[in-house]
Amino acid sequence: MKLLNEKTDLRLRVRWGAGILLFLVLGSFIYSKVFTPMSEGRAQTLLEKEFVPALLNGIAPVGYPIESGTSVALLEVKDINLRRVVIEGTKAEDLAKGPGHLVGSAIPGQPGTSAILGRSSTYGSAFDRIDELKAGQEIVITTAQGAHTYEIVDSTVRSANDSAAFIGERNMLLLITGVGGSSPDKRLVVRALLTSPVFFAGAPAVDVQTSTAELGLEGSTQSPIQLALWLFLLMFLLIGLVPISQRIGTRVTWLLAIPLLLVVATQVWRNASLMYPSIG
Repeated sequence: MKLLNEKTDLRLRVRWGAGILLFLVLGSFIYSKVFTPMSEGRAQTLLEKEFVPALLNGIAPVGYPIESGTSVALLEVKDINLRRVVIEGTKAEDLAKGPGHLVGSAIPGQPGTSAILGRSSTYGSAFDRIDELKAGQEIVITTAQGAHTYEIVDSTVRSANDSAAFIGERNMLLLITGVGGSSPDKRLVVRALLTSPVFFAGAPAVDVQTSTAELGLEGSTQSPIQLALWLFLLMFLLIGLVPISQRIGTRVTWLLAIPLLLVVATQVWRNASLMYPSIG
């Protein structure tokens, strides 16, 4: 009898485990395609609601230091229907909210090269169409100093490890994203030259050491730890749900467990999505 109970318990655990594994795999795909764009859209709505008044009042930052996550510019490219608030910082968590301004690069409209990184496949895919841009087309980016116009010079595909991708000529704007697909080690770089008046530079960045995470070469450094913790909690739930289902029935257990599982699974999917290179 004891052996029979143990076999029954094992079958239940395998069944629950297989169900949750399938749920995680399918859910991860759905989360990436449906919920990450919704998350980025909501973040952009909140950012624009706060940033537009700051632009009108001329109080948005135009010089360092700039706190990570602070809105610095409004990027618009009419030819590809692109309109996004650009925040300071290009780590995975930053680019989940929209395009990010590379720390240490010039503020748009000021002397030097300004680099903006954005995702091409998840979290709104802000830069998924920049490969359509052609030489001569216009980019408008607005800061507290006004609207700045850039004319596209060229578009090239470079190795992800090519530091020259961040080097511009004169006063340039670089839009950078991943190529993805069969070339995950490549990045697309669109270069544009400032054609409107150059504005004075604010305070420069001091002692900037750009990490590979900020260059879009890796995902969030915190996500693996967070993912492991949430997976451990999921395993704990799995172990605890088996005896509960034996007492009150599988259907009732599922009804009670689904809300909690969704909360845990959402955290698993979120942290898993942030583990990939941030410009993917």
